[in-house]
Amino acid sequence: MGTTRQSIIRGPGTVSFGGVKLFDANGITAEVDSSTQEVPSSIAGKLDTIKTDQIGKVTLTPVGNLSGGLLAVLFPSWLQSPEIGRSVFGSTDSPLVVQSRAGTKVTFLAAALTKCPDLLLSPVKTAFGQAEFSALLANGKLPTDANSLYAVASAEYADGEPPRTGLTGFHYAATFGSLSIPDTVDGWTVSFDLQLNPVTTDSQGTVDYTLGGVNVTARCTPLGLPESQILAALPVLNGRGSSLASANDLVIGATGGLAVTLKKAALVTGPLNWGTTTLRAGELGFTANIDPTDGSLFSVGYEDPA
Repeated sequence: MGTTRQSIIRGPGTVSFGGVKLFDANGITAEVDSSTQEVPSSIAGKLDTIKTDQIGKVTLTPVGNLSGGLLAVLFPSWLQSPEIGRSVFGSTDSPLVVQSRAGTKVTFLAAALTKCPDLLLSPVKTAFGQAEFSALLANGKLPTDANSLYAVASAEYADGEPPRTGLTGFHYAATFGSLSIPDTVDGWTVSFDLQLNPVTTDSQGTVDYTLGGVNVTARCTPLGLPESQILAALPVLNGRGSSLASANDLVIGATGGLAVTLKKAALVTGPLNWGTTTLRAGELGFTANIDPTDGSLFSVGYEDPA
């Protein structure tokens, strides 16, 4: 007998984490991988393959609705003011639930954000790139224990649909000291690079990550900036070995939209172009630096109109 259409499992779902429901733009992917290692022999080749670890990864691109609760999940305070050396998973497990409209719930027992989404700040883009959450063994569990990594259950779908309000569609402008950037070719992209170091045990594999660092960068192609302003903002005439951290924050914002600040920012790239059809200013690149007064690196805010 051939496969029936009604036996094919498919369809969308939602993610819930930290008390916040995340609706996706183009699908949710959950990868549950077993790391492996070969057992070699010089006379016989590979004798066996053994399992060495187990990690789950859930990725999605949020649909773009803006809310304070969503920002707290995607850009937590311990990243905005980086707590270097802290446990990413913490002492209490935070479950992540993927609920399908078809009626099945997959719960990853211990999850944490391990990749902040890019921020795409433009009137014609939704706000977020792809976010990633990682799932490890529940605290104190062995891989062979029941419900150590995930649990599967039947559950009627009751999450509804994403609201149509709070979507992006805002014109963003920026300031950096005396430099004003009122318009760009295609908006701003703000990226976040997290350095995470795995913590492993011989009996369990990876049980945590330690935060080793956070880098935040922003880039745009500005319109209307003359050569003199771009050259003056670049630190090329600083002494060799001098700090690039400036006294100025890069502040990007829009009425009704997000407010993004890169603290003690430095303009590190600012190419100039001459040509028949090329724009004079190329893509500007900024990087954030820790503010020594309060330990902050960046902020992402939104004043919920509700």
